Amino acid sequence: MLSVIVPTYNERDNAAELIRRTLAAFDLIQEPVELLIVDDDSPDGTSAAMAEAAATHHAGERVRVITRSTDKGLAKAVAAGFAAARGDVLAVMDADLSHPPEQLPALLGAIRKGADVAVASRYVPEGGTEGWPLKRRIISRVACWLAKPLTPIRDSTSGYFALRRECLESVDFVPRGYKIGLELFARLPGRHTVEVPFVFRDRTRGSSKLGGAVILAYLVQLAALYRDRFPRLIGYLQFGLVGVLGMAVDSATFGMAYWYIGLKALGPTLGGFFAQTLSFLVAARFNFALNRLWTFRERRNHARMSVFLAVSLVGFALRSLLFEFIVNLPPPAAGGLWAGLVQAVSVEQIALILGVVLASAWNFYGSRRWAFPAGDEAAPEGLPQPSELIARSWVVILLISAGILSILFASQTPLTFDETYYWQWSRHLAWGYFDHPPMIAYLIAAGTRLVGTNPLGVRLVPGMLAVTLAWMMYQLGKAYWRSSRAGLWTLVLTVTTPLFAVGNMISTPDTPLLFFWTATILLTLRALERERLLDWLLMGACAGMGMLSKFPMILLYLALLFALLATTRGRRALRGIKPWLALGVSVLVSLPMIVWEYQNNLDSVIFHLKQGLGPAAGAHDHVTGLATFGQYLLGQAGVLTPLVFALTLAAVGYAMLRPAPGNPSGANAESTLTPAEIRPFLLSPALVTFGVFGAASFLQSSGPNWSAPAYVTALPLAGGLMAALIHHRLRPLRWLAGVTIGFAAMVSLYTHIEVAHPLIPYPNYPLTFPLDRTPLANWVGRLREQETRDGKTPWIVGSNYKIASVLAFDMPDRPTTYDPFEIGSGSAYLAWQQPPAKGTMGIYVSHNAHPWELSRLFMHYRPLGDFALTRLGVTLRHYYAFVGELRPQAFDRR
Repeated sequence: MLSVIVPTYNERDNAAELIRRTLAAFDLIQEPVELLIVDDDSPDGTSAAMAEAAATHHAGERVRVITRSTDKGLAKAVAAGFAAARGDVLAVMDADLSHPPEQLPALLGAIRKGADVAVASRYVPEGGTEGWPLKRRIISRVACWLAKPLTPIRDSTSGYFALRRECLESVDFVPRGYKIGLELFARLPGRHTVEVPFVFRDRTRGSSKLGGAVILAYLVQLAALYRDRFPRLIGYLQFGLVGVLGMAVDSATFGMAYWYIGLKALGPTLGGFFAQTLSFLVAARFNFALNRLWTFRERRNHARMSVFLAVSLVGFALRSLLFEFIVNLPPPAAGGLWAGLVQAVSVEQIALILGVVLASAWNFYGSRRWAFPAGDEAAPEGLPQPSELIARSWVVILLISAGILSILFASQTPLTFDETYYWQWSRHLAWGYFDHPPMIAYLIAAGTRLVGTNPLGVRLVPGMLAVTLAWMMYQLGKAYWRSSRAGLWTLVLTVTTPLFAVGNMISTPDTPLLFFWTATILLTLRALERERLLDWLLMGACAGMGMLSKFPMILLYLALLFALLATTRGRRALRGIKPWLALGVSVLVSLPMIVWEYQNNLDSVIFHLKQGLGPAAGAHDHVTGLATFGQYLLGQAGVLTPLVFALTLAAVGYAMLRPAPGNPSGANAESTLTPAEIRPFLLSPALVTFGVFGAASFLQSSGPNWSAPAYVTALPLAGGLMAALIHHRLRPLRWLAGVTIGFAAMVSLYTHIEVAHPLIPYPNYPLTFPLDRTPLANWVGRLREQETRDGKTPWIVGSNYKIASVLAFDMPDRPTTYDPFEIGSGSAYLAWQQPPAKGTMGIYVSHNAHPWELSRLFMHYRPLGDFALTRLGVTLRHYYAFVGELRPQAFDRR
């Protein structure tokens, strides 16, 4: 039986036409039907008019009129109709005839054919609207777009629908708002839904109820639905909004204490500390009160201010540390966003804001976990919260937090030797260099032009790629395991493992390589699913961009060929032209680099082959074979941590020996790749990369980061195992999973803090790590000023590319520096430096007290002294400077 519920209020003028057309539609339905008019005691006499029209058409029991005098409202009227209805199929329709009753047989037919919900839709083929002005059409489209994350229904704001009664029995229906359909659609995830086209015709009698109050009510209803569906994500955003308001209170209090009370006189460190302490206490009390009233209102009975303060103190310590960092930074060079910000507002205000942003993620977690714990309050009625939706909320939170931390540490951590060298490349843009392809140079050039020449500028764009890379790895894990939870734990492994968490903070060619490597795999999977030429061409473009990033990208070409041959769809695709067109596009994208390599005798390619398969230029003899292979394995365990490395190897082995995950119901459409089809695209890149670099390690010591591309697809395999362990019924396995993640996160966090703010005076601190070398640059700068004669500044010459690059970046005016004797990685200097004019003076900086190059470099020279580079009072290396007239022939190009 079909029961049609029509809520009414002041619809007297439409009564006769509504009853006539509805009864005519009932005549086309071959089963019992009834019409329930549920009126909220309309002052225009709607109830009486409906009853009179029903009597005129001899409707009998087919039409019932229900008049409600209390607890009024559209949604509550519909709920009353549901309660009074006798049918097993319930339909809801407006009384203004914008919902044509003639569509009722089609809606009922869709239900009887197997649908759980049938929606009369304006936004499917053959559906539409008539007579709407542009403003009304825009409002409707925006309203549907805002509701898209809550339901896949295109016309989610449609109030014309039918559903099985049993659907209501499976949900906690909350009668609120004006869009009763959306309230139900959002609570029925997984139900079979059909959209039936209809044309919406605006009312001809009466007045429309759409107005500012209705729009506001819809937004409030939408906000409530979002909070019910995504409690952690919306809670995080609410917490952040409270934090923004608290930041205003914090800044105002700080400003009054620092500038007006006079704490600035104590100095930026001490005065800033006292001002921050006061502003922190005021803002903390404000935030606690607002969070108790809004963000955690359902937990307010168990809120504890003392715990909230304790949690906030951790964030306070972090921001205080950051404040000291920033206020003691050297003044920024002219130009760039950072310099502009410093000119617009004070450095102290910038430091304060960045510190508050850093602490927000921790404060939200700690507040939810301890300061506002879940108690015995009656939980508010909410939407279903499947594990998939919870996982997606945490994915967004993790990505936002990772992005904030990336920007923070990128701005506070000194550059490595290699980063300053790649920055030198960005000053001499070309299609290739004598070490790597050019992509990293172009990324650094983009970042420094955006925010200025500083550590953040050098790392900005690669850091953005790194965060996107983490999201793409989540997508791989989710696609293979058919689970957002597995994707989430893939993301957790990515953002906590030192290889990615620390490695992606540093601007190197590895970051764009891994980004384009992963994008190429995802686009290949999409191309196989959709069989669209555009997807294949995009895949080829990404592969070409990967070749412009680092030469190991060539291994992915081989791995993808193996993967395509391993699947039926892949073999079918290879028989067509699309993959070969993609290959052509990749060659076209990388063609400028190929031409550069040809013009330069393949120097870069040959250098990498020697570095990977034999002693590189300048390398010392060493024992190879099992010894270097053992070093390779230890290096992998070191950059991943031993437990994560063991988990990854187990995941790869499991994927090779065990069947792929099964397809859940609804995921077996022909166009969707099955886990068995995706598996070769995860295994093949990992095995090829491990195999090549593992075998090469028997011939030559290999860098721990060389195998990084293997983990792009190996960690998604491990994400499923981690998800299974973390939720396993056996407590020891859950503890093991927690220790695995926790230890990796602690190592990564400690490494970040140690390089950004030294804690321990290591006597053998690796000089390749980030290290503040501005004291060395300032010493050389003073020597240059002393040796300047008649306005002629001496050239700065380094004994290797590392010294030359560091001095170029860290000296205040960022001068041109030279390295005429480089024979290894830094050979790019030989391509762009020119011989000096006769009589040019130069300062030569070396870490050797008696360098052999002096007589070859200078006509005559004299020493200028030495400088001890220290870290926390420990001398790491001595540098020696010499000055003299340069020999032009020493700078002859190769």
